[in-house]
Amino acid sequence: MTTTATTDPMPTRVRLWVLAAACSLAVVTYIHRVGFATAVSEIRAPIGLTDGQIGALMAAFMVAYGLFEIPWGVLGDRFGVRSVLSIVILGGSALTGALALVFWLPPKTVWSFSALFALRFLFGAFQAGTFPAISRMVADWIPMDERGRVQGVIWTSSRLGGVIAPVLLVWLLQATGDPRRAFVLIALLGAAWCAAFWPWFRDRPEDMAAVNEAERLLILRGRSARRATAHDSLPWSRAWRSRSVWSLCLMYGCLGYSGNFFITLLPTYLETHRGISSETSAALTALPFAFGIAACLIGGVVSDRCIRRFGPRWGRPLIGAVGMAVAAAAILAIPWAADVRLLGLLLCLTFAGNDLAMAPAWAAAADIGERHAGALSGMMNMMASLTAALGAVVTGRMFGASGLTLPFILFSAAYVVGAVSWLGVDGSRTLSTPDHA
Repeated sequence: MTTTATTDPMPTRVRLWVLAAACSLAVVTYIHRVGFATAVSEIRAPIGLTDGQIGALMAAFMVAYGLFEIPWGVLGDRFGVRSVLSIVILGGSALTGALALVFWLPPKTVWSFSALFALRFLFGAFQAGTFPAISRMVADWIPMDERGRVQGVIWTSSRLGGVIAPVLLVWLLQATGDPRRAFVLIALLGAAWCAAFWPWFRDRPEDMAAVNEAERLLILRGRSARRATAHDSLPWSRAWRSRSVWSLCLMYGCLGYSGNFFITLLPTYLETHRGISSETSAALTALPFAFGIAACLIGGVVSDRCIRRFGPRWGRPLIGAVGMAVAAAAILAIPWAADVRLLGLLLCLTFAGNDLAMAPAWAAAADIGERHAGALSGMMNMMASLTAALGAVVTGRMFGASGLTLPFILFSAAYVVGAVSWLGVDGSRTLSTPDHA
């Protein structure tokens, strides 16, 4: 007599391909975002931009980015990630390519600046949908106790985009000798991503034929009774009463005020106010993002381990608060760093501390928000965008008035407030539970 051994099927790995799609999108997103900041040093003279105008352009992006975070997050929760991501990436790519049109306008006039301002505002409005939609994708496709490391990998990829962008843009500007061609070429990256994503991706694991039952059950591990894929609206009254929501938004607002300096005004600070060459400036702009790659991954992995060791109450806040405290100490010393090597080290330490908090923050938004992860992460990122806009305007004006010390004191203070705010984030109570507080 023969016996047949039966084993449970191994889970398929479609969720890993979904993660790969999110990571590649994060790279493209930051190439577009950081690429403009890098190119500003090359186009400011031909177009006739002042420090104050550059700060206003960065603020235009961040204000629009903030204002459209919640609407895109709600749309992603309501209509699905596949449609929302395709729209926002195609729109953002088209607006990146449209920057080439500004060079046809008379330079050093209100027309050229107004066109740039409008394009940056609209670009921010489209890019606002990217990470709330990715957050919802993580909530739909990733088990709860793996979200930290997954968010770490995604934000690691964004930092890889930040490393690539300055080097890529400087190379394109030198190879083509024309900023217009450089903008069009990086815009094509987004169009290529959409062409691969739209035909393949589906919003829910059960709608993807390649996902077997074992993987579907694995994805659902550790969730509350109600499905994370339910398309209903955010319980606003519960969110407004939630200490975790307020703490998360305040913390991320502080992170946005200080951290976006690296994405917006760092090249201007290094070249214009520290007298550093464009090649060295490109290296000093890219290097912190390289440290951010490691920090994002470490923050995600450690926060998942803390979840298993200390539970969801302290799993995310511990590593996030430590990272922001490190950033506060390092950025405070930057104005007094006369040596380029010491300046580079402090920039890297600051951004590493900043990015230790990134994966825990977005994982906490998924933990607390669950099926409302898109809207909640949109609220969180909206706060960061608005404070980043404020930071760009304030810092740009201070730089223009030769105030090179006070901005970094304010950056440090914001990081301290953010570290303290982490103490109010409690991932053990979700917005799906009626008694959330």
